[in-house]
Amino acid sequence: MEKDLRYVELFELYQGLLTKRQRELFSSHYCFDLSLAEIAEPNGNTRQSVYAVIKVVKEKLDEYENLLRVKEKNDKLKALAISLNEKDKKSSESILQIIGE
Repeated sequence: MEKDLRYVELFELYQGLLTKRQRELFSSHYCFDLSLAEIAEPNGNTRQSVYAVIKVVKEKLDEYENLLRVKEKNDKLKALAISLNEKDKKSSESILQIIGE
């Protein structure tokens, strides 16, 4: 489950780098919690073809994060903002606003 959440977070960051079909299939499965069969059937695809696309998307999301590290940097900034919150509430709020939290 935690790994699934990670992919949803990566998808939110990098979805603009994916094709329309990749975005649609991934979001149907991970964001709307549809089964592979529910995604495949209306479009005349097979479960295996949907699975293959989703697998490629997950590999691409991992690749993008390994190269760009946007999620890693956001996580570090969020942790810093939370630790600052006790000492300097204004700076903490500014950091959280910048990263969209």
